[in-house]
Amino acid sequence: MKYLENIHCEVCGNKNPQKFNLKFERSDFKVTECQNCKFVFIPQYYRKQIPYEDYRDEEVLNSVRKGNNYIKIRRHKLRIKLIRKYVKTGKLYDIGVGWGHFLYTAKLMGFDASGVEISELMHHYAVNDLKLNVVHDNFFNVNLPDNNLDVVTMWDVLEHIEKPAEVVKKVRQILKEDGYFVFQVPQIDSKVARKQKEKWSMMSLEHINYFSRESIKTLLENEGFEIVKIKSSYELKLFLMFTLLPWLKRRKKKNTENNQEQISNSERQNFFNKVTKVPKFIVWLGLLAHDIIYKTMTMLNYGEEMIVIARKK
Repeated sequence: MKYLENIHCEVCGNKNPQKFNLKFERSDFKVTECQNCKFVFIPQYYRKQIPYEDYRDEEVLNSVRKGNNYIKIRRHKLRIKLIRKYVKTGKLYDIGVGWGHFLYTAKLMGFDASGVEISELMHHYAVNDLKLNVVHDNFFNVNLPDNNLDVVTMWDVLEHIEKPAEVVKKVRQILKEDGYFVFQVPQIDSKVARKQKEKWSMMSLEHINYFSRESIKTLLENEGFEIVKIKSSYELKLFLMFTLLPWLKRRKKKNTENNQEQISNSERQNFFNKVTKVPKFIVWLGLLAHDIIYKTMTMLNYGEEMIVIARKK
């Protein structure tokens, strides 16, 4: 079986092809599970080099600039409030800044905030539009002092990375003693993922790692972290862009096949802009409803992602 060629587990180091189970099978790739540590991932055989330096184009940038930043900042305030339960203030470093709205919110709320972003356009927006302290580079190439940061964050990044253990190891190196690593990843053992299986909206060739509570705990503990909390997370924005929009397109075309990959990033962003381009009082009511839904979904453990809070040992 070709998909087992050079297969190895990035969490426990298992390299025995006979100790991997076929978890899901799709037309474009297969997903395997390590028998030793239960880590689920796309085998190395299928992985393609994704040019994250050009991860977004000018059309997406223009769409982002037309978006409602207040809504984005409000969403990120929930994340900062969570972090403040463990770290009140201090040096915060964000890996994979993206467009920068989380880092901007962290700065607004009193953190000494900086970060790194590999995408040229995203870096341009974060630095020039939001005036943030962001380096344009790969995190592995950035020379950061050891034992210097109070908190390191990653939002929907670790699932993309070829060698997640090396990232976690470097994060531990740059954190202060008892510093915190806070990040979000899709959760393969969530209720949504278990129900949708290979049709799960989070499953794509861009997402090569699919962590469960068990496998993320193994990864972090192997690299010198202690799990403090794992909480379910449900991103309404991602639901609109990656679930509702594809469903509407399939309904419109009366096509039962998954058209998700035919939707461009700019189309997703424009759809989000359209949905949120409403009078301010409706935005306020919508955000209030969002907070209630978010907290309820978290309490019921129904989110398809998980936020992990880990402390350096």
